[in-house]
Amino acid sequence: MIYEQWQNELFGLPPESDPVMHEHSEDFYAVPPDVAFDYVDRVLRDLDVHSRFSKDQLDKGINTIYSNCCSDLPFLYTTECDEIRRIKGINNLTNLYRNFFDRHCTSGVTGIGNEQSDGPMGFICYMLWDVFVLYPGNATPAMIDAAINVMHSALASSNDNSLVSAIHGLGHWAFHVPEAKTTLKHWLQRPTTGNPVVLEYARTAITGMIL
Repeated sequence: MIYEQWQNELFGLPPESDPVMHEHSEDFYAVPPDVAFDYVDRVLRDLDVHSRFSKDQLDKGINTIYSNCCSDLPFLYTTECDEIRRIKGINNLTNLYRNFFDRHCTSGVTGIGNEQSDGPMGFICYMLWDVFVLYPGNATPAMIDAAINVMHSALASSNDNSLVSAIHGLGHWAFHVPEAKTTLKHWLQRPTTGNPVVLEYARTAITGMIL
């Protein structure tokens, strides 16, 4: 299956479909892991998808990639490819933030929690580092460094939803990865938002005691 066909399968779900229950074609699932990883990386960089598909379709496609309730694609980052390929893919998550979360998760942050103002995209933005299969216990030191760098990069955003996503992830990693706490502390010295809700969440995340 070529990239364009795979992309259509990923994002071309009908309006009433649920990505958790939707069955893609056999050809979609038959794409070899290394090729599927290349397609995932390409999707995150492909600005054309934002004009070709609706927000609802993009929401469902991104959830398909990053929630293991929807597909096995998340395991590309942990078990399906070698470490070098995983690190490349983790680094490319900066484009998930820049091209999807920053662009499509635009509701104001007035509280922290699993709310649905931005639909499924907002859910995966907030919950990425909860539902994603990558965590310190199944990552090599180099993979951990790459993930921390992605979260650090996301903290440069002016989008409060992306900030909360990165803070959420760093908070979950704070007990096991000292760099997570350090990253949060440095950001709080020169935050990229004045939103008091986000700032307080970052202070809480340093303790590792977060929602």
